Order: sequence, then structure tokens, then C-alpha cells
Amino acid sequence: MYPAPDLSRLLLPRSVAIVGASSNPDSISGRPFKLLRRFGYQGAIYLVNPTRSEIDGHPCWPDVASLPETPDVVLIGIRADRVEAVIDQAVARGVPFGIIFSSGFAESDDAQAQRRLVEKAASGGMRLLGPNCQGLVNLADRVPLSFSASLDTDRTESGPVAYVSQSGAFGFASYAMAADQGVGFRYVVTTGNQADLDVIDFGRHFAADPEVGLLVLYLEGLSRGEAFLDLLEEASRRDLPVAVLKAGRSATAQAAARSHTAALTGDQASWDAVMRQYRVLAIDDAEDLVDLGRVFSRPVVPGGNRVAILTTSGGGGIMMADQCDDQGLAVEPFSDALQAKIAPYLPSFGSTRNPVDMTAQVINDPEGFPACLEAVLESDETDLVVVVISMITGDAGRKMASDLARAARGAKKPVLCCWMINDEQGGAFLEYLRRHHVPLFQSPRRCARALGALYRWSTRRRQPRCLTEGLTSYLDRFPEKLTEYDAKRLLALHGVPVTKERLCASLDEALAAADEIGFPLALKVMSPDILHKTEARIVALRLRDREELQNAYGRLLERAVLHDPKASILGVLVQEMVEGGLECMIGMRRDPSFGPMVAVGLGGIYVEVLKDLSLRHAPLTEEMALEMIGELKGYPLLKGVRGEPGRDVTALAGAVAAVSRMACAESDLLELDVNPLFVLPEGRGVLAADALVIRRS
Repeated sequence: MYPAPDLSRLLLPRSVAIVGASSNPDSISGRPFKLLRRFGYQGAIYLVNPTRSEIDGHPCWPDVASLPETPDVVLIGIRADRVEAVIDQAVARGVPFGIIFSSGFAESDDAQAQRRLVEKAASGGMRLLGPNCQGLVNLADRVPLSFSASLDTDRTESGPVAYVSQSGAFGFASYAMAADQGVGFRYVVTTGNQADLDVIDFGRHFAADPEVGLLVLYLEGLSRGEAFLDLLEEASRRDLPVAVLKAGRSATAQAAARSHTAALTGDQASWDAVMRQYRVLAIDDAEDLVDLGRVFSRPVVPGGNRVAILTTSGGGGIMMADQCDDQGLAVEPFSDALQAKIAPYLPSFGSTRNPVDMTAQVINDPEGFPACLEAVLESDETDLVVVVISMITGDAGRKMASDLARAARGAKKPVLCCWMINDEQGGAFLEYLRRHHVPLFQSPRRCARALGALYRWSTRRRQPRCLTEGLTSYLDRFPEKLTEYDAKRLLALHGVPVTKERLCASLDEALAAADEIGFPLALKVMSPDILHKTEARIVALRLRDREELQNAYGRLLERAVLHDPKASILGVLVQEMVEGGLECMIGMRRDPSFGPMVAVGLGGIYVEVLKDLSLRHAPLTEEMALEMIGELKGYPLLKGVRGEPGRDVTALAGAVAAVSRMACAESDLLELDVNPLFVLPEGRGVLAADALVIRRS
């Protein structure tokens, strides 16, 4: 595992130097000093400006070399061409950390200048954040090392959310939006170009902090995929929720990401698979950051997916029920006993079933709402509680807010509120609930989505990464370009069953092989220069006797020469025809970020047209492979439908796991396609009938 750096002195420095400090408190180079004073930073502040003797009564020094002590952190907000000299001085002084706000490096194609900064810093043991970033803020200890205007506010309360963003502007803007809506943050870090310290370094530091309850990452790309997986596994072991907003899915977005932070974006399907596999909450908008921050800041883990809905509006309750159903949450009618507990507090035109329509008349009984809440919170028929309130105002609104906050405070089930009211009428109630940490929404859809995310995260099993020690590589035994025959021999060495077959150099050898294997047979020309044999028409299937084999043999060789006169012909493969199997496929490709990714699906039209695939990061256990197979839309075909026999799903899972181990053992393996892999009736196994291997040249 990549060793995590100690970032304690960066996040809580004893002293800070600001290089390029300005007397304009609203400029990029003036705001860091203003923010440090506004937050009441208790450490020493050193202003570096060779043209000023003081700023606002605070002395200035001409350069880092002349400072009276070595600061823990140097903030650098000057022109790009002057940054290198500052790094030289900081290294000479033994400064441990530098934050470079300045832009004009890798994001503007000056990778060499950025590389020099890192090399110079590393020579003195100095670690860098940035360049092209907006710095960080430690809200728990009130240490702002940033110029972001979003920190120039009266917001004071911290919370358990740690947020690391590759984008400075988006990171601090989305933080401010979430904080304004009641989400409490412990840290906010923007990493910019990540020339040295990156999202993973900060993520691992925060994952080890017991006060962090939710880790949120905004990513545009990733260069250290394995280290990222280490972080996710570390967080999962601690049961720390990790939410990732991955930008750069489209081709346009990918081009923008390269110019913005010089980041490389990976394949989205791989990202989706990795996030599912490692218990990551995938988010796709700044609103999701707000909503997950609400429910995960102080999460109570639900025991199931049964939702109790209490509402003052019949329509609002029905809408919430629909949205919960969309999220896989169950809104089930209550038992007669539970309805009997609720009924005394409802008017005759209300409903006790679930959703419980208390109607707006509930405000006329001071005991009605708290009694209904107590009934559903104590019931073993419910796992989560959502309160939907319409335009309840005045003293009644204040009473409902107070009752709800009191009930949520000690509840052993998640309690959320969706209060559909404008800020003018309900601002005081909404602020009260936020202050008392009740997850608050004004949209049923967003409320249900957040609740669904909480439930799915709490039930997603941790899947530890499999051990890869002791795996053997065989690729060195094979030529640079592998034929189908070579590919299946490689598969067999890794434990994947393949068809009976012989590579023949003459017709006589082919006839002898046919007598040995038995008809019907398949005949295929083997050439490392013709990978797609069907398109070249050099495959003959279901040959029934020696005569058909003789006729096909010469015809296929002629077609191979016509298709590519320069192709090297290694022989003709005589192969058994598999009867009674269902066509499936297993694929593998090496993702640039995460390494080997393994896919399984039904073969033929199901993979080509319907794209019915399940994808995971390798290696996999057979249990994990079974889970993948169960996700397929075509899974019922494997289990057997309309009198068809069930297929050997266990053997298919074994083949998927074997391919995943092969992918880890063979570091030069770039792509593998086993298609078709015939899954035979239950108990009879699987057979790979064709395979394509592409290795590193």
C-alpha cells in the first residue's frame, strides 16, 4: 500500500507565510491574510512583500529567506515565472509545506515548469499543494489557507464532512452552497493540478480521522488507480461513507478536463463498476453533495427499507411514496395494531394506512403529531421515517419543528423531513431544523434519493480485494501475437476449460484429428495476422463427415490468402462442436486508471445489441462472480425458463474468477475476449469455444 503522508502540520500549522501579500483585502493575494484574521487564527502570520514595510499595521518581509522563523506553510500567490525562486528559498529554509495558488503550469501546457517545482521541493522534503488551486480550510480548528470568497462569511459551525476537490472554484462554491443549507464541514481541500499532493493523499488522511463521518471527492481524473482503491478499501473497513462526483464522462468534458487540471479521465463504465464494488456513493451534481451531506453527517443506519411517511398533505404523501418506490424503498400498509395507535390523533377524513395522512388538522391537537411520530419510531414495522409537511406556519409551524427535532435527537431510525414551504413563510422553521441536525428537504424527489442512497450504502457488503500472491504468468511461453489456439491454451493454463481441438499443418493431420475428436466439427484457419476470422470467412461450422471437412479445408485456406496475401498461416484448427450450451462471454481489458476489469454477459445478440454486461475490478472470488452473473438481464435464461434446463452457473462463476486471476497474473495482457463460452446444463461445466488475446507489444 502506498504510504500516506503526514499532513497534520499542513492542516494545523503553527505559522504561515503569505508570499505576495497585498494591501487590497479583496484581491487574491490580499484575501488569505484577511481570512486568517477573520477566523481568529492563533499561529504566527508572516507577510512577504518586497515593496511594502507593513500591511494594515502588520510587518512585511522582503522574502522567505529573511523571515524570523521557518513557517510550517508558505502560501504562494504570485506570477508563475516567480514561483520557482520562492520554492528555492522555502527549501533552503526547510519549509515542510507549500500551497501554490498561481496558475500557468501544466494546465497551460507548461509541464516542465511544474515538474521542476516538484523536483526542487522534493529535494528538501517539502510537499506541495497545487499549483492552480484555491487552497484549503480546516473548519474544525478555524484555519483558512485559501483566497476563496466563500470563506468570507459569518458561517462558524463545523461538522463531520471532509470534502476534497480537484477543482478550486467548483469545490469552494459547492461547499458554500451545502454549508448554507445546513451541511457541516470539517475540512475543504482543493488540489488543482496535483503536481505533488493529490486527492488520494488527503482522502487517506481524512479516512483515518475518527471525527470525519462522510468523505466527498470531486474528481476529473486519476493517475494512481491502485492507490485510489487502497483509499476506498481503507474507508470501507472503517465503515466511512465515500461519495464521488466524477466529472468528465463525455468526450467534450474529457477534453475540458485535460485543459483544466491536466487530468486524464478513465472509462466511465470502469468508474461505475469500481464505485459499485467498493461501496462508493456515486453523485452527479452539486445538489447531491448537499443531500448526502444532510443524511450522512450524523447517520443512523437503517435496519431495512420499510419507510413510514407522516404527512399533513395527502398529495405530498402520495408523491413521497412514489419517489420512495423508485428508490427501491417499501411503503407498506401498517398493521391494524399500529393503525389503532395512530387513529385517536387523526380526524375521520385522515388515513392511518401509510402514508399516514394526518391532514393539516393535526395542528389542532398539541399531542397529535408527537404521538404519531412516537408510534412509528417505536414500531418494528418501520425502518425509516419521513415527515412531509405542507404550508404549516406560525405557532403551529414552530411547534411541529420543535416536536420533530426532539423526536429525531434520540431516534434509533433515520428521521428526515420534507417541508414544502417558501423561505419567507418558513425560513425560521427550516433554520431551526438545520440547526438541530434534522435532514431537511423541500423536494420529495431529493429527499427520497438521499434516503435511498443511505439505505443502499448501509446494505452494500464490503468486498475486500482478493489476494494475488502466488499467481503464475505464462505469457512468455507464447508469441507476441496470439492466435485463437494460443489464447485457449493460455486460458487452459489458468484453469478455464476449453474445447477439444488440434492445430493441423495438413489435410491428413486434419482428417486424423477429426477421427480422434469426432464429428460434428468446426474448422478455422489460424493466423496471428487475421484476428477476426468470421469477417474473413475462414471458419466452417458443423462439418458432419470427412467429405465436408476435405471440401472446407482448401476453401478456407484460399479465403485466408485472398483476405490477406501477406498473412502468416500457422495451420488449421480442428475443433469439437459444442451441443446443448448457452452462449456467454467473458471479457477483460486493462483500464488505464484501475488496471484489469472483467466483464461477463450472455453472448451473441445479448452482448452486441443489448449490451447486457456486468463489470468488476479484478481479482474476483467465485462469490463475487456469482453476484455479477445475477445482475444480468438475461440471468433467467441461465436459470432455465419455460421448461429449459438450468445452466451450470457455478462453473460460469468459476471461469469468471479464473479469468480475473489470469488478468492479475499476466501484466502484459491488455485485452481478452472469450466468446462464445458455452455454459452447459447444470453439473456439466463450461467450455471456451473461441478467444482473442491482445498483449502489450
